[in-house]
This record gives sequence, C-alpha cells and structure tokens, in this order.
Amino acid sequence: MLTLKQLIIKENAEMKERRKKESIGCYYIFYLFTIFYTFTLLIISLPEDGSLDKFFIYHVLWTGYFSISFLYGYLYKVKENGKFQNIFIKYKFIPVDINKLFLAKFIILSRHIILQALPAQILAVIFKLIYICTDGGKFLDIFLFIPVISSFLFCLIFFIIMYQAKQAAK
Repeated sequence: MLTLKQLIIKENAEMKERRKKESIGCYYIFYLFTIFYTFTLLIISLPEDGSLDKFFIYHVLWTGYFSISFLYGYLYKVKENGKFQNIFIKYKFIPVDINKLFLAKFIILSRHIILQALPAQILAVIFKLIYICTDGGKFLDIFLFIPVISSFLFCLIFFIIMYQAKQAAK
C-alpha cells in the first residue's frame, strides 16, 4: 500500500505527463495565464483608489479559474478515445484507497494554487508597508488579502469539482 507522500509524488508526475501528452504543448499558454494571474493579484492589492479595481478583480477571477481549470484539470479527468473521462472511475478496480487518493489530489491542487498566489501576497504586504511608511494610512483593508481570498475560493471550487467526480465514480 502506498503512503500519502508516495501517492502525492506519483500523482503529481502522472498529472504532468498527461498534461504534456494530451494538450500537445498548449499548456505553456496557460502558464502565461497564471503569470498574468499572479501579477494582477499584485496590482489589485496595491494601495490605490482607481476606477479599475472592479476590472482587475474580474480579470483575476476569470484568468485564475481558466488557467487553473486547464492546468490542474488533469487531476480529476483523463482523455480516453477522444473524450474526457472521470479519472476516479479508472481507480475503481485498482486496489487503492479512493479517499487517500482524493486527499493526495487535493493536496497537489492546493499546493499549486497557493504557490501561484504566495508571491503576490508577500509583495502586496511589502508594498503596503512601504506605502504606509511614505504616505500614511491604515494597514488592513480587503484589497491586501485578495491573493489569499482568491486562492481560497479556487481551492474551494476545485474541491467541490473533484468531490463530485469522486462521488460519481462510486
């Protein structure tokens, strides 16, 4: 029986291999989307009273969802015979604990999502501290925590999607 750590390493490698094989190199475009997502998160969290805040929030949500759903959709689906299939159905007849597999897939997904938003959050705090030291103002506001909020939102959305895929395989 595989441990959780071994299962995480194995699933991460398989996901990357499936993504390379099935997307025929298109996934590099979605890596660019994730870079735009990170920079837009940083722009939103900078202290400024501009009229583009609503546009940037929509941009973050759609770009983040679009890129994350493509890049990490291979955790819960696989392409067979030209169609995407629920990957948990493949594991139904293999001697693996489905709950442990689901946990490993969710850990991989949340780790990648957090690694995308963490640089933006760190830079947002640094820029906010610089802004407070030079111009004054208050430290805590909602825009400072947009990277954390959007990361939590995406983790929740994809947890629900993967959970529904797991329940459909039973």
